[in-house]
Amino acid sequence: MIYSKTLPVVDFFAQAKSKPSYKLNHGAAGFAKRRPLQNNTTPHSRMVSMVSQVGEDAYFRREDAIGVADGIGGWSNTEGADSALYSTQLMHYANAQMDRYENIEDPYFFQYGDANPVDILHQSYERSLEVAKKNNILGATTACIAVLRNDDLRVANIGDCGISIIRNNHYVFRSEEQQHAFNFPYQLGIKSRDQPQHAQSFTVKVRKGDIVIMGSDGLYDNLFDKEILDLVRNHVSSYTIPGNSRRPTRIGNLQPQILADVLANAAKEISETNKMIDTPFQRRAIAEGHFFEGGKQDDISVIVAVINDCEDSPDRRL
Repeated sequence: MIYSKTLPVVDFFAQAKSKPSYKLNHGAAGFAKRRPLQNNTTPHSRMVSMVSQVGEDAYFRREDAIGVADGIGGWSNTEGADSALYSTQLMHYANAQMDRYENIEDPYFFQYGDANPVDILHQSYERSLEVAKKNNILGATTACIAVLRNDDLRVANIGDCGISIIRNNHYVFRSEEQQHAFNFPYQLGIKSRDQPQHAQSFTVKVRKGDIVIMGSDGLYDNLFDKEILDLVRNHVSSYTIPGNSRRPTRIGNLQPQILADVLANAAKEISETNKMIDTPFQRRAIAEGHFFEGGKQDDISVIVAVINDCEDSPDRRL
């Protein structure tokens, strides 16, 4: 008897399917609770990036990463405290760390694909801590950083900032707060026991057209997720081109800056309302036995980013 065995056919000329290359088209808006909006806008490397301060909030945004930090207001009456500096320094150094992946003379250039937001948070925290100790400055901050690599959105979140991803008018991801107790979020600072490694870490597969929303608690304490989703749906509908028998319905170029303005203004309006109005912060306060009514006045920072195709990708081969 003759036995035969079928061998697999290997096509040595076949090309491996490449991963999609995406970038973040971004916009941002914010309102300070006590002072005018302060902008410190600085271009970095070949990418359009921005580091801004909004009261005690701070954020950065660029084509491959976004981040927001919320300086803890509880330090405001402590001598030598400056939580605004803490949040701004943290975002400055996080953005500077992202720049290293774009510098061909830096070893990090060849580690581009390995970028980890928890590591970036740790490195920026260490540098911020060094500055704070040198200048005897007290304070603390929460933070959320998201890094885009191909179709992976890698997230590190510590405290009560938040990030959500909306696809086809539905949530596909929403982070959760980290709280030690009511209104006592995890935070990074000289006298805090919390460390960057305590941050929640996620990796989410994204698609072209996904809408990423990141904000300080000034957004999420005043607007429910459903309210945010309704505002996003209204924005998307205004850019939707109806289909017909010959072509499907299409969505035009969404404007992240316009949507960021809409969300920030909506949160601001609620935050300044003392009337009987249902808010996320009010619900949590009542659940913990505290009397609270209306919106929560706070610094508000909102970043909106739309996942889009990236056509410019540097050669990182050795």
